[in-house]
Amino acid sequence: MRLSGFRAGLLAIAGSSMLLAGSPAWAQQDSTPSSGQGGDQSSSAETGTQNAPGPAGGVEAYRFPSSTPARSFFVPRFTVQQLYDTNTGYATSSSAGESDGISSISGGFSLQSIGRVSTFSLDESTQGLIYFQQTQPNSVIEQFDASEKITLRRGNLLFGENFSYLPNSAFGLGGLGYLGGGVSGYSGVGGVNSFNPSQIPTQTIGSTNVSQISQTCLFQGQYLINGSSSLNGFVTAGFLHFFGGDLLNSRTLTARIGYDKSLTARDTLSFSYQATNEAYSSDISGFTTHYIHMGYRRILTGRLQAYIAAGPSITHFNPMPGQTTVMGSANQVSWSLNASLDYLLHNGSLGAAYTHGTGGGSGYLVGSEQDQFTGTFSHTISRVWKVSLTGGYSHNGALEQTTPAGGNSNVGFDYWYAGGSLSRPLGRYSSVSFSYNASEQTSNATTCVAGVPCGPIALVQVVGVTFNWSTRPYSIE
Repeated sequence: MRLSGFRAGLLAIAGSSMLLAGSPAWAQQDSTPSSGQGGDQSSSAETGTQNAPGPAGGVEAYRFPSSTPARSFFVPRFTVQQLYDTNTGYATSSSAGESDGISSISGGFSLQSIGRVSTFSLDESTQGLIYFQQTQPNSVIEQFDASEKITLRRGNLLFGENFSYLPNSAFGLGGLGYLGGGVSGYSGVGGVNSFNPSQIPTQTIGSTNVSQISQTCLFQGQYLINGSSSLNGFVTAGFLHFFGGDLLNSRTLTARIGYDKSLTARDTLSFSYQATNEAYSSDISGFTTHYIHMGYRRILTGRLQAYIAAGPSITHFNPMPGQTTVMGSANQVSWSLNASLDYLLHNGSLGAAYTHGTGGGSGYLVGSEQDQFTGTFSHTISRVWKVSLTGGYSHNGALEQTTPAGGNSNVGFDYWYAGGSLSRPLGRYSSVSFSYNASEQTSNATTCVAGVPCGPIALVQVVGVTFNWSTRPYSIE
């Protein structure tokens, strides 16, 4: 099977959808070229350009060299879940919560095509949620990721697209397989794309079930100055759009330029400047945040990736409609931090990520001061059984400069989720897992932008059993 026409068609369709949406969105990941950028250079030849570490703090999340095979392949997959949810409507109190059983059926595929100088990757999955007692309307989850990585003589280029259609906040879908509950992509290792989540617009404030579309497109380039240093940059554009509920749609445009210096084959220093613009509907003023970061990355090939970048941030605000001046200071000076850790244990893995900065407000606020933490852990406890744990926390605080006159600038939301699963294989390409997930939100607010109801969410608990099936990787030309 030849993929050149198919690949071009997919990228053309993705580009057309961006133009039609009026908000191109180029996503982010965290990687460096195969020459002299902090890693074992032999790994690129062994596993293909898809796993070569790129710019520190770039648009790709780091992938261990063994994450996917160094060949072209196609893998279909199919998943069935039976779940029980104690608070399907995300009620504010336990007494008002409605419980229901949920059947979840999903299908998808992962595709990778490796050429002489490029790697094309595609992940697609569609999931349907059917509520037994119809406490909530049946819904669909759709996710699509595509990327093209091109390796040049003195650098590389990356094009990408991330699209998702969700019935709720990604944080609120943890128990339904969206965050760690299910298995996707190549059997045992997940998908072939891994975008940096900090560059994808998403909702981190819990809400009642409101469908949403998130789309992000990206372009990243890197130029090797010599064997130990490089210049790099990326542009991402994305939007978050809600259907119903009067939540606030937003558009995000980010540009970054950076310089990487490899001190050793394992250690890299990075310096970068980034500007992010948050825009809303015509009757709401947006804002622009400028970041200056100094970062450090350490890579032990096949074992460890650690990255941290921190520095000052300056956010510039314009007066809100109806106001002649900005509430508080028009330029807010603060700090920002991005950190991630990926560690392969002897019989498991550990991952964590933390970000602090200015966010889009998740549909409820005109921007927010945001903290977000996520963590994962997996461990093989016997010859066939494996335990996996996942958890996360987000805090969103209102900005004084974008709070309507007479509004409360101390509004805050704290959202956490945690879960675990116990799984074992059922044959070479299938498995079964038993899972439990819980989430809860606290808040001092009852109404947000334009009087939209918002606030706390009582404890949500989801238990279930999941069957995953895929085939062997089909080799393609």
